Amino acid sequence: MDKGRMSEACRIGELAAGFVDQLSLVHSRYDSVAQAWENLLPGGLRAHCRIGGVGNGCLRILADGSSYLFELQLCKVALLTEIQRVCPSAKIRRIDVAMTR
Repeated sequence: MDKGRMSEACRIGELAAGFVDQLSLVHSRYDSVAQAWENLLPGGLRAHCRIGGVGNGCLRILADGSSYLFELQLCKVALLTEIQRVCPSAKIRRIDVAMTR
């Protein structure tokens, strides 16, 4: 293998390593949100609600029934306060609640 290809392969390897490092940071930040959510959510809701996504300061929660959606709407301010307290590094600013399809 000539030197040009070797240095190109090294740069790609460095880029891939940097990307994996960034992913692990994001994973560790949001994994704590998932664990906190499981601990904070009341047992009756836990079986019918799941995290749909986390990004841009928003925690998206999916509920599998309208009654569970309504319950989440009622307690989402208190849940947001607790998520912010338990996981400040995630920088969650709001919780959006939606129905699953």
